[in-house]
Amino acid sequence: MLSLLPLTFVTIVEQGSITQAAESLKLAKSAVSQNLKRLETQLGIKLFVRTTRRMTLTAAGERYYKRCKEILALAQLAQLASNELEVFGSYPSGPVNITAPHALIRPLLAPVIAELSQIYPDVIPSLIADDQRLNIVAAGIDVAITVGALPDSGLRAKRVGQLRDILCASPQLLARRRRTLDESELHWVQALPYIAHNREALMTEYQVNCEGVSQTLQFKATCRANTIESQISLVREGVGIALLPNIAVADELTSTELIQLLPQYESKSMPIYAVHGYDTQPPLAVKAVIEIVENQFQRLWNR
Repeated sequence: MLSLLPLTFVTIVEQGSITQAAESLKLAKSAVSQNLKRLETQLGIKLFVRTTRRMTLTAAGERYYKRCKEILALAQLAQLASNELEVFGSYPSGPVNITAPHALIRPLLAPVIAELSQIYPDVIPSLIADDQRLNIVAAGIDVAITVGALPDSGLRAKRVGQLRDILCASPQLLARRRRTLDESELHWVQALPYIAHNREALMTEYQVNCEGVSQTLQFKATCRANTIESQISLVREGVGIALLPNIAVADELTSTELIQLLPQYESKSMPIYAVHGYDTQPPLAVKAVIEIVENQFQRLWNR
């Protein structure tokens, strides 16, 4: 904002007199008169020609008034921008780009974005589903939800949850195959057709643990798919069994569309991280996303 002396001058010009300027500025008439005198002394010029009835700007006063008005307008814009930044810095808002593997979209990211949009309507989320770990800085990603150990990097990471791959089948498949299988043996499931994800090798190993005893099962792919969603669909149709993330099939297990095989055996859990490229002060929208992701994981585990 303009300092008091130029602001006093502009107010005198626009109000037409020292008396009216004093009322507008809520100052004493003598204070306004003294401010004008100090300003003219600092500038070394006369700004007004005074008569008993009116005050008229000099040529120099006209030029100075125009400059003061321009500066005042810029000062007002700067103040408006400052106010907007204060609001931006105190409340989550603006665009936030989020990426996650396909398997986490339905159980995790869709509810997260729904809650984010409801609580913080000024946040504009953009979701990128990708099973590859993107270069989040180059891709303009604000938050990446990623599974498994992280490589060394300058990125910030916070562990927000975990998942396990579990072996799933449809009731129809088990009904067809059960007559020819001896379920008293752990390895009976290896005789079932197996739907592999494209990232899996031709022969997939599955390590399980029960009461401290670790065993390894092997599955040979009889069908392949490139996304978790495709695997789930194929398993539901009875094409075969598959190793699927437990949170990705929580609904299907609850509705018994799918059945977990070997539930008494526990497989190794994998950490899930929220990763961002900001230093110690990420935007509030990024903090909000990470907090809601953590809450959603807690809800999934407490089902």
